[in-house]
Amino acid sequence: MLLAEASEVLSEYVQHSQQQDTTIFRDKPPEILRQELDLSLFPEHGVGKSEIWHDVRTICATATNTWNSGFLYKLYAAPTPIGVVGETLLGVLNNNAHVFHASPAGTLIETAVAAKLAQLAGFPSQTAAGLTFPGGSYANLHVLMTARNERFPEIKSAGLCAVASAKPVVFTSCHAHYSIDKAAMAAGIGLDSVVHVPTDQSGCMDPVILRRMLQDAVDNGQTPFFVNATMGTTVLGACDPLDAIADICDEFKVWLHVDGSWGSPLALFSGDTMTPTFKIPQGRINSLTINPHKLLGAPLQCSFLLMRDGLNVMRRALGLGAGYLFHADNPDATDDSGSLDLGDATLGCGRRPDAVKFWLMWRYYGTQYFVDRLNHARRMALQLADMVVQRDPNAYGQWRLVSKPQSTCVCFWFVPQWLLVSGREGPDFDESLDLATRKICNRVNASGQLLMDYASVDLFKSCSSSDDSCQKTIDNLVKYTLPAFFRIPLNNPDVTKTTLVAVLNSIEKATRELYKDK
Repeated sequence: MLLAEASEVLSEYVQHSQQQDTTIFRDKPPEILRQELDLSLFPEHGVGKSEIWHDVRTICATATNTWNSGFLYKLYAAPTPIGVVGETLLGVLNNNAHVFHASPAGTLIETAVAAKLAQLAGFPSQTAAGLTFPGGSYANLHVLMTARNERFPEIKSAGLCAVASAKPVVFTSCHAHYSIDKAAMAAGIGLDSVVHVPTDQSGCMDPVILRRMLQDAVDNGQTPFFVNATMGTTVLGACDPLDAIADICDEFKVWLHVDGSWGSPLALFSGDTMTPTFKIPQGRINSLTINPHKLLGAPLQCSFLLMRDGLNVMRRALGLGAGYLFHADNPDATDDSGSLDLGDATLGCGRRPDAVKFWLMWRYYGTQYFVDRLNHARRMALQLADMVVQRDPNAYGQWRLVSKPQSTCVCFWFVPQWLLVSGREGPDFDESLDLATRKICNRVNASGQLLMDYASVDLFKSCSSSDDSCQKTIDNLVKYTLPAFFRIPLNNPDVTKTTLVAVLNSIEKATRELYKDK
């Protein structure tokens, strides 16, 4: 009875949340929300059904509404309804996918889905495999530690002191996700041993500079063992040049991981239907992270780490073969269930069979749904970029595109008119634009009708060798920071041109309200 009532309450919430005039975000301070949620009440005796449904509705009312097309805040959007069914199923089953007998169906589904994704990524079918992880950051941590122990197997027993003289070092783009830095911290490599490779003006890792930095590390007695490339950087949505990076990694014999948490579905599912085409070098990368809970619409969390050379690489690097859990040597076993005890290939123990919800999505919609969803997102991104470029300046300001979108994220400025008439662009202009963007974005979000974000990135440009004011890097490059800009990821399949117009109109309206006296 409780579950039946829950279905009614939650269905009511979803239907209400999808209406266009529904509030997406309630701009209230934490202390007010604490009072509304009544977080001081921990009853000695249960409150029963009537009160608990009040609590559930209060949580729904105070939560951020991701079901509305105006949710343009992060790299995910509303989950698909069948994905929610899968999420509910996992809670009902309460299975643990650390050993086969604790989650037989979940284990088989996980290995099958991972194998299919690996096939789409161009990994060899004889060896490739993968596992789910609770988020892309954890997948990146896991693969970095796997690569570390493969390169330095003595670490597993003796620890980092055994390889101190080797000076292990990691390479990643300046625009890579911070999880690579955190993984290096957790793995004992340390932030000082993470080399951040400059990007080009589009935010893509520069392979020429990567090669020189690798060679410099070798010349300085360091041991490069891991290069992280990104497919879909968090801010600009840039895709690093994987073929060129793969050539360099082959030359230096280092592990090449691609963090495709956000962008890799564009390569796995769009094929040749999208311009430009997104490709992963076939069989030339060691590992790939993909998060179906982002571009593909699976419920949070649903993340895979795909391994070109299979799960035994992970078991060898990180497994302990704890006999009280993992019974690969069971004398009565008549099948391969022992090898399906997936937990021994991970750093943890308890594992949610998250692949089930993505598998149900795939079965329900079919592959073409993902292709169509991604093509729609790309079309919306290009359309928004065109609207920014073509929209005429007006009494309130001028639109400027940061760069042409490389994937499904659009970054742009709206420069207030009062700043334009100052007639002076430079550090003061950038500082004023940075502050104005943040204030305008916050004003739009406070309305509750849209939820979007701003961001900033560092880029690199050539610096004259005679300019002593430049803080030079390799090849006379100088780093500079762009003033904050609006960043709109187009992940929601319900976004239309009407949504995009509302975004631009809301920014102009907020600017007019904020600077009417300037």
